[in-house]
Amino acid sequence: MAFPHLSRPFHLGRLVLPNRLVLPPLVRWTAAEDGTVTQANLEHYRRAAGPGLVIVEASAVSPEGRLAREQIGIFEDRHVEGLARIAGIIHASGAVASIQIHHAGGNSNRVNTCGLPLVAPSAAAGKDEAPEELSEEGIERILSCFEAAARRAAAAGFDAVEVHGAHGYLASQFLSPLANRRADRWGGSLENRARFLREALRRIRAAVGDRLPASLRLGVADGAAGGLCLEEGIRVARWLEEDGLPFLHVSSGIGDPPAVAPAGSPWSDRMHLAIAVKKALRIPVIGVGGVVEPAQAEELLARGLVDLVAVGRGMLADPDWAAKALSGREADIVRCRRCLKCRQFRHAERCPANIELARRAG
Repeated sequence: MAFPHLSRPFHLGRLVLPNRLVLPPLVRWTAAEDGTVTQANLEHYRRAAGPGLVIVEASAVSPEGRLAREQIGIFEDRHVEGLARIAGIIHASGAVASIQIHHAGGNSNRVNTCGLPLVAPSAAAGKDEAPEELSEEGIERILSCFEAAARRAAAAGFDAVEVHGAHGYLASQFLSPLANRRADRWGGSLENRARFLREALRRIRAAVGDRLPASLRLGVADGAAGGLCLEEGIRVARWLEEDGLPFLHVSSGIGDPPAVAPAGSPWSDRMHLAIAVKKALRIPVIGVGGVVEPAQAEELLARGLVDLVAVGRGMLADPDWAAKALSGREADIVRCRRCLKCRQFRHAERCPANIELARRAG
């Protein structure tokens, strides 16, 4: 077997993954404008068969929390039917199906939210325009939206749910002093800034219990001065572990990942964040960032640096990446070219790997 660690089944609590590869939540911008699943969404998950864990792309928990009009929604019961079809496709491939639930907070604009006002922990947290500072009632409403989204994920047949707490979106904004300038119980100290995330996960656990393990993608450090530092992020991760978090998907917070990779390291800054968190926790850790070769994933696992490896751009470049790697056909993989700005998300037809796949197929 070419990659024995990559191919080995893995236990995530009661969930049994057939291998240790993860398809991370990659937003494809192909949902209908009302948030319902389209044929293009279904085809994406049908083609990306092979990973042991598939995490469905960030799905909006409320209309004003959308990143784009074409983002999948999980904020109304009518969304469940299409989501159930995605879960069915993932299960048919033999994988465990998770779904990421998401609120963009101030990291959006009124075009994306169809005219609805932006909300954030503080009015200073906007990216394209200034959002409104959330009131206590507003925070309570959004926490209820996360809880309701988890119930819909369970109704759709998913095996797990992942809260998006990274990349400068709402939960990440609450964690970061760059975005959270509140002076109440939701801001100030690290414990207060972590309250929103911990409360969201607590409510999800209370709502779906053992039916649907609630995990998290955590931005453990911001890339800008004055933001959340890695030491703080690790403290938050430990609190979450104590709260009962079953496993953790590690990424970065606001801005680009901080430069934490030692000179000459084969791993990205983002992967080094996961490696650091893995050393501090007992629960399984998913690492992501820059892995495009099966041998890279195998080495991470063989050395015990992380427990599971998520491959994003590699699987966008070649949807058969996992199947080829696990069957010993890694030489047939069409490699991601590591374009500075990934063309897949808006102009897939310009992706060099996609062009190469089409040439081979033709």
